[in-house]
Amino acid sequence: MMASGRKKTRFTTKSRKKKSSSLPYVIGAVVALGLLGAAGWWMNRTSGEMAVDAQSLCPVATGPVAETVILFDLTDPMGPAQTNQLLQYLEREFSDAAIGTQFTLGVVSDNPEDWGATPPLCKPHSDKDVSSLTQNVPLVKQRYEERFLAPLQANLARMISASGADSSPIMESLQALISDTPGFLTFTGPRKVILVSDLLQHSDAMSFYRGDDWQRFSDSPAFQRLGRTLDGVEVEIFAVPRASDKIKDPAAVEDFWLRYFDLQGAQLPKLQSLGDL
Repeated sequence: MMASGRKKTRFTTKSRKKKSSSLPYVIGAVVALGLLGAAGWWMNRTSGEMAVDAQSLCPVATGPVAETVILFDLTDPMGPAQTNQLLQYLEREFSDAAIGTQFTLGVVSDNPEDWGATPPLCKPHSDKDVSSLTQNVPLVKQRYEERFLAPLQANLARMISASGADSSPIMESLQALISDTPGFLTFTGPRKVILVSDLLQHSDAMSFYRGDDWQRFSDSPAFQRLGRTLDGVEVEIFAVPRASDKIKDPAAVEDFWLRYFDLQGAQLPKLQSLGDL
């Protein structure tokens, strides 16, 4: 009886040792499965966050996170130094923009058919924003360069080229760009207007070449047509200096635009001169 009891004890101890020796493998397998599951969940989450609209490249999950419109008033040519300055400033604008920022471009023209916005494009992730563990980095880089940067650069090259015009309806072209940009009027996130111009408004509504100023404009019937669409909008102006003996009071130009953007509800404009001397 006692011998039988000892045998049973030895068998039980041996069985426990066998189970104990296999325990690390079981734990390792559980941990590995957990890591694989977590990696799969993270990849699915990352793919969902990076999903974009096929045409606009705007995030599917949220839509644009910010909106920037750029208006070019370059009916007279810029010098090479001015052009290079402008391109560098705008390249920095694209680079510093948050992922998901929507961009549209427009021109000032004496032909209303030229007004409006280019098709909207949102800044997608670049190869610098992703990891090779979760994304195909070469494809991300290709999409950023070919689908985002290349179209923007092509439009910039086209719009910077001067075409010549008999008038310069800056206010009218700006409002057309804003109203033609999807979602800009109702967007509640950050909005920005970039204006590249000599600021010499010249149209039937108001003209510095006729000696108009803010007071004359505000007393005119055209003042009632002023669109108040820039509440809280950030404004940056790249001013192209023009020497003109036809402008009676150059100080009236700056005064006019300060009052214009203030009445629109925009933030105080930031001014950067594109000088070439």
